[in-house]
Amino acid sequence: MIWCIAVTLLLGSAFREIGWSYVDTANNLSAAADSRSWHELASDALTKSVEYRPLLDLGTRSAYRVLGLNIDAYQAIVFVEFGVLLIMLVVLFRPSGWRRVAAAILALSVAVGLHTSRILFLFVPLNAYLTSLLLVLVAVFVVITPKRRIFEWVLLPLTMIALFWLELGVLIVPLVIGAWLASAPDTTWRSVVASAAGLAIYLVARLGFGPSMGPDVPDTGLGFSMLSAADRVAMFGERPWLLWLYNVGATLMTVVASEPRAGTFRFVAALRADAVPAWMWLHVVSSLLTTLVVCLAVPGIRARATRDRLIAVFGGVLLIGGSVLGFLYTRDRIGLAAGIGYAMLVYVAVTALLERPVSRWMSITATALVVMLGVGWSLRVGEMYVALRETAWDFQHEWTRDEAQAPADTIVGRMRAATLRQRPADPQHDPLWTYVLFERRFTREKETP
Repeated sequence: MIWCIAVTLLLGSAFREIGWSYVDTANNLSAAADSRSWHELASDALTKSVEYRPLLDLGTRSAYRVLGLNIDAYQAIVFVEFGVLLIMLVVLFRPSGWRRVAAAILALSVAVGLHTSRILFLFVPLNAYLTSLLLVLVAVFVVITPKRRIFEWVLLPLTMIALFWLELGVLIVPLVIGAWLASAPDTTWRSVVASAAGLAIYLVARLGFGPSMGPDVPDTGLGFSMLSAADRVAMFGERPWLLWLYNVGATLMTVVASEPRAGTFRFVAALRADAVPAWMWLHVVSSLLTTLVVCLAVPGIRARATRDRLIAVFGGVLLIGGSVLGFLYTRDRIGLAAGIGYAMLVYVAVTALLERPVSRWMSITATALVVMLGVGWSLRVGEMYVALRETAWDFQHEWTRDEAQAPADTIVGRMRAATLRQRPADPQHDPLWTYVLFERRFTREKETP
């Protein structure tokens, strides 16, 4: 718990320097403040929104009506949600003894340090991904906790709420099925039916009332470059499933190997050019070694305690299911749920590694490996801090573009003025070593003598 508090405060100190983003947040708040009635907004959200996230649309309007343009309040919501996420993982792991505490700290470092987790500090003005992930974890606690039979039906409204908020909520259904098959306490076929019914109601609304997806699909990574919509049609034509398989595999691999990134093989390209930066080696090697530990622990999962087996089931479902969510196109953020599932598997695997009865020297070797992985992932947590500082700098400079100009009495104008009043530190003057160890968005400026 001390680790959670320290990391939350560390990242929060960088997060609070971030101002409004120009494109997404300005658009969302302008839509929330328009003249439509609540009835019209709900109708549009249910029938006209291509993304189809009606509860998110209504939640954004509600947040704006209550909080206005109070950026501190929106950031506080995300800050608290991030802290709750870490606490929920700790409660799920329930570590006792130094071995399990060490495994939990490493797993939490993985959950925070993965590049797929940078979306956790988004606010536009709400963080749909983080809220949806918390709802999925609530479902995990519902199925893992002994309960009276009537509480199984809580999964029906929970699944509906999660899905109408963000499509990531669909992961609740396979999580419940996995828990049922793994004999989670008091989780019966009723839990499966309840979550499936929530999914069915969502599909009826989405397919019956919502608009079609349309032909517009974002660019996606393929091999060593980005693939445009036109290129996608030219290359795959009537066999889009081939690209879908690639996208799912790329999302899975970006979590377990930190390569590719957004579908493109940056490490391989850098290796071919004999120009691999140190931070890229850190990403790939730390991920591959961690994945090796997980793979070695898989055969012994059945022999673990019931709670460990259930955590492994949840982790596997989130890892695979979260990867499947990226079938249309690849982005680092799409791997968020898969990354959290991966962290669950890391906890079970490292616990098994440290608790295995072996010779003294084997025990020392296992401990040294965990320490080495802990150092690597701690550096990646530090990279999250640097990434947030760069985001603050980037967002402020978005508002200096000509298209960001707006009258001072409009929402966009007020957001622009508030952001430009802030003076985040220039990350381009950070120490040289941070550009060696951490992935950086900007190039370093040399200090003038």
